[in-house]
This record gives sequence, C-alpha cells and structure tokens, in this order.
Amino acid sequence: MVRGMSILAAAVLLLTSGTGPAGSIGAPALVLPLDERNPVGAVIADAGRAEDVRRLSALFSSTPSLFPLRGLVGAVRLSFVQPFAVPEIARAVTQPAAEGSARPYRAVARFAARAFGIECTLGEERSTLPVVDPQGALFALDFLLNESNLIMTQALAPALGDGNRERIARAAIATADSTTSRAAQLPDALSRAMQASASIDRSAFVRAAGHFDTALAVSGEWKTFETEALPDELKGAVDGTVLSTQFVPEIGWLVIGGTGPNRYDMTKVAAVFDIAGDDRYEWGAGVVGSRLVIDVAGNDSYTGTRAVNGLMPIAGPGGAACGVSVIDDYGGNDHYECPQNALGAAVFGVGIIVDRAGDDTYVGGTWTIGAAFAGIGAVCDLGGSDQYSSEMFSQGCGGPGAAALLLDASGNDRYRADGTTASAYDTPTVHASFSQGVGFGYRAGAAGGVGALVDVAGDDRYEAGEFGQGCGYYLSMGILRDGGGNDLYYGNRYAQGTAAHQAFGVLLEDGGDDIYWSMTAAGQGAAWDMSVAVLVDRAGDDRYQADGLSQGAAAQQAIGMLIDLAGHDDYRAVGASQGAADSNAYHWDTSHCTSLGVLRDALGPNRFSTGRSDGEQRMTGSPTAKDGANQWGVFISR
Repeated sequence: MVRGMSILAAAVLLLTSGTGPAGSIGAPALVLPLDERNPVGAVIADAGRAEDVRRLSALFSSTPSLFPLRGLVGAVRLSFVQPFAVPEIARAVTQPAAEGSARPYRAVARFAARAFGIECTLGEERSTLPVVDPQGALFALDFLLNESNLIMTQALAPALGDGNRERIARAAIATADSTTSRAAQLPDALSRAMQASASIDRSAFVRAAGHFDTALAVSGEWKTFETEALPDELKGAVDGTVLSTQFVPEIGWLVIGGTGPNRYDMTKVAAVFDIAGDDRYEWGAGVVGSRLVIDVAGNDSYTGTRAVNGLMPIAGPGGAACGVSVIDDYGGNDHYECPQNALGAAVFGVGIIVDRAGDDTYVGGTWTIGAAFAGIGAVCDLGGSDQYSSEMFSQGCGGPGAAALLLDASGNDRYRADGTTASAYDTPTVHASFSQGVGFGYRAGAAGGVGALVDVAGDDRYEAGEFGQGCGYYLSMGILRDGGGNDLYYGNRYAQGTAAHQAFGVLLEDGGDDIYWSMTAAGQGAAWDMSVAVLVDRAGDDRYQADGLSQGAAAQQAIGMLIDLAGHDDYRAVGASQGAADSNAYHWDTSHCTSLGVLRDALGPNRFSTGRSDGEQRMTGSPTAKDGANQWGVFISR
C-alpha cells in the first residue's frame, strides 16, 4: 500500500502540478518567470532581470543544505527545488482531500503520502465488512483497531525505545515557542521528541490511516437483540444498555452499545460500536493507547477534560498519543470538545475524526481539530454547516514530521482560531494562532510538516490571529484551499497565503465574491526570509484589505505572489505592497539575491490604492537600490 519512493513521488507531483521556473512538464503553471510567453516572464525579460530569477531559484534549491535538519518532508523538499511551482504543488498535495469525501480514510492516507513524499497504492478496490449483529460489530472493532495499533507499535519502537513515551509526547505539544532561536537550549524531552519526529518510518502512519478504508455494511434489527450485563471490570465505566462486550489482550475492552443513550469512560474502554441514541464519550487526562468509536446515529457528545490537578490531557477524543485514535460518527448534530491533542490530532501516532452528517461543533485548545506532531491528524466532516473554534496549533496544523488535515465537504461553515495566546510580537489585543492550514517547525531544531484546511463548498468565514490561513513557518508548508462560495477571511500578521523562515504558505480560492482582510504586516501573498507565499483567487469580484508587505510582496530573499484570474477587484494596502519587494539585508552578503513580489490580475476593471494603474504591466521598485532593498517586483493588471 505504501512505498518509500521519494524520487518517484516527486516526479508524480511535478507531472500533476505541471512545472518549474524554466518550463512546463504537464499543464502550464500560473507563473513562469523565465518563459517570455507567460505574462510574468514577459515583464521580467523586458526588464532584463532573468538572471536575477535564476540566482534566486538557485538559492532556494540550495536552502536545504544551508539548514541540514533531518526529517524534511517530501512536499517541502520539492518546493525548494521548484519554488515557482508552489501553487501547483499545493494543489496536487490537497487534491486527494478535495475529491475524496466518498472514501475519507483513503483521502487522508493519500494526502499524507503526498505530503511526506512517498507513494500510496490504495486503489479503487476495498473490502466490505457486514455488520448485522453484535458479534459482527465486535469483529469489525477488533479488525480495524488491532491491526492499526500493531502497525504503530512496531513503527514507534525504534524511534522512542522503552523510555517514558508519555513524557516525550507531552513535551512535543506542550512547549512550542515560535520565536525560539536556533541556538536555544531545549528541555531534554523536547529535544528527544524533535529527534524522534525525523526518524520514524512515515509509511507506517499512512498504512495505519489507510487500514480504516474498509466499508462497513450496517444492517439488521438491532432492537431485537438481548442486552447483556456489564463485566465487573467495566462497572462505572459504561452507563446504559449494552449488547455485548469482549476483552482483547492487545488493545483492551470492546463494547457494543444498545439503541438508547449511553455514557462511555474511554479511559477504560478501548473501542465502542454504538448503534443509536444520544451518547456521551468521555476522555480523562490519563488516556494513553489506541481508541476507536463507531457511532451510527444520535446527537452525540465527545469530551476530554483536564485532571483534577489541572494537568492537560495527553490525548482526548480522536486524539492519539503513541498509538491510533479514530472516531467515525455516521449521523446527528454532534459536539466535540477538548483542550489539547484531540479532535483529529496526534503526537507520535494517527488521530482521525470522520463525521458523515449533521451540523457539528468543534471546540479545541492547542494541537486540536486536525493537528499533528510526528504523525497524521485529520478531521473529515462530510455534511452540514459546522462551527470550528480553537486556540492555537489547530485546524490543519502540521508540526514536525506530520501531515495534518481539516476537510469540510459541504455547508456554510465558520472557522475561528483567535483565542487567548499572547501575540508573538507583544501586539496588544492580538493573539497568536498558527491555525487554518499551517505548517510549523521549531527553529531550534525540527523541520515542520504539512498542514492543510480544505473546504470544498459553501459560504464560509475564516477568523485567525497571527500566522494562519495558508501559512508556513520554518521548513514547512501550510495550505488553505477553498472550493467556492462567497467567503470572508480575517487575520492578523502573517495571514492569507504567507510564509516565514524557509517555508511555504498557500491560499487557493476557487470561486465566489470574497473578502480578504489582514492586518499589521505580511499578508495576502507575502513572504519573509527565503520563503514562498502565494494567494490564488480564480473567480469572483473580490476585495483585498491589508497593511504593509502584502498583496504580492516579499523581503529577505523571498518570493511573494498574489494572482487573481477573474472578476472586478479592489486592492487596498500600504508600504511595500501590490507587486513589490522590501529589504534583503538578511542574506545579501552571501547570496546577492533580491526578493520577488508579484501581483497579477488577469481581468478587470480593478482598483489599486498604492498608485498602480489598471491595465498596466511593469516592474516596480528601484533597480539600483543599495543591498537589494526594494529593488524590484512585478505588477500586471490585465
């Protein structure tokens, strides 16, 4: 099912996505800066700047050797090789999610494989398990959880050894200072976690996720089955009627719930199949190990809480810590809530929530709602208009060695990740976010992963603080992809297709009349410090509101692009914006490379606030500026 073939996977991604700076392999890319037939390439050629582009591309190709950390994931490595193909690479990585709602587990596995740069061979054929009685339900639970748990157990042993795994896992997600210098001294447990994130066989994560790609054919008259008494070991752990129980030595107790309401203490129950009723599933602070819940019907509640002494949970609902945790809910308006490592999250493992129908609510803290550190974390919500609210490192946040996904297939949804965490820049009333399609790495020693938020349809609202909405931070990639609808994006510094410190951030918006509003700096296709950031809007009459270094802007040997392909659009920004470059002092002495900011709007009429004119195509900046400061950008309006 999975092969570690990075070179082949890179070739497949390039064939799918199309191109690099010098030409086209498949379909043409949006930006071909060395092809005079491409609008951006034509402006660069006319200005005699092609050699500058070649030098900048070469700098990106060499960047992994300048920051030689182990564990660079395949999509990030490929983006360094082909920096101007980043929009196409991001689209290729997220395509399995965008078209995969019929088979969500395969979509997660294929997305993760593309993020990691390995091949996933899950095909069209898949097995079907009939579930017509309690015995069939027990078999399904055992089959799904036992094998995936074994895969993770074998994969984690070489990387984590026999040490205190809980301590290492807690350190990975409890200590995340984005401003930590590269020379900082780290706690031993965090240092161990960083090293382990780079050494685990990532194909095991993909295999464990793909193992759940099995159809369950649930049928039968479940009300006719007799109930059973609880074993003594489960008394106090389950309320309500049960149809059967079984203890499996490798994973723990399996419980088949009845048709009425039930309560399950998931600290004592490994797996549940519940046929109906409004049920409550509770995770305490001490849950460690693999868990599986299959709930067929009802308005259900999944909650995780702190311990009495205030200790955060190591793993909550749909959260894995050194194992596998999956919730598959087939219907109802459900509520999911937990403060840490839950709601489709994982640290050294695989955590997935699939919610197939209903208007659902997700309330998370840090590392929640599609987030992972050394693993796969995913939420696949396939129906209804949903509410997502979280604190930080959430809503599609891929940490070191991770692939994280939040997929919403339909409905008018609201995403909010503007909590209480203080600003990374001490800005009053502003909060750090690192959410909504974010890749995150520790500058002190761990390359980041790939995080993606994919919303297929609906009129949606996105609210975030600093670092969000298609943002990459340190050797990582963050992607927000919206398939259509009239959407609103609101964020602060580093938002809406942005990246910093050798990373890649992409926002892909496929249609609708959209509003983009980012504040302070570095937004809407803006990149900083040897990074690439892109915002692509394919259709609709759009409004862009931003502050400095925005709307196709870059600084410190970076590439920032805003590309709008249709509609009558309004752009408002200040400073180095709308196809511009700013300072390049960071790496000027060693590289003599400038940055490149590109704003291309293919149709009009349009309005621009920075003195640009509709219908104009030109270079911007000062070609002879000292140290490459504000040297040049590309502005194209029609």
